[in-house]
Amino acid sequence: MISFRTRAESGASVAIIAAIVVLVLTAAIMVFVKPPTVAGMVAGKAKARDEVQKQINELKANKKKLEGTLAALQWDLPIDQISPKALESITEFARKDHLKLIGFRPQKAVEVNGLNQVPMLIAIEGSFPSLTKFLSDLQDPKLKLGTGTIQIANSDPSTDTVSATIGMVAYRQIDKKPATKVQTNGKKEN
Repeated sequence: MISFRTRAESGASVAIIAAIVVLVLTAAIMVFVKPPTVAGMVAGKAKARDEVQKQINELKANKKKLEGTLAALQWDLPIDQISPKALESITEFARKDHLKLIGFRPQKAVEVNGLNQVPMLIAIEGSFPSLTKFLSDLQDPKLKLGTGTIQIANSDPSTDTVSATIGMVAYRQIDKKPATKVQTNGKKEN
């Protein structure tokens, strides 16, 4: 019986009421919640698989798009022809922006992460507004050069003439070497 007259009876009564509430809630859950079925589990797995496949397809599409973007920013000329071609473009931009090209120093190509990087240093002099226009021109994707560092110094305190050293990098895909085949007798074949 449920009684709250004494302290001992109150504790037991609270425990009985709590048990009844738990029993009623459990019964309600069993009535209203459907148990999982094999068909439901299969449909859930199929839905999860479809979502994963959709994500994979989106990633593949993004990869193709990025590969196309990267290919457009890489040189397809031989490494020894990249620096002269870059010099032509840089000289053209410098003339157009009324700057004096003081120096152009191509560096040795380096292989990094599957790409050849051809670094080069440019020394240039002129007015500060012309230099900022020149730096803006260098961002043209058709030029296919990345700007790494820019150092600007005041050449003449009485004028707006500045000199700048600009580090640029050209990228080219590394040529893939054909794999050598090994015959059964142990000799290599090309």
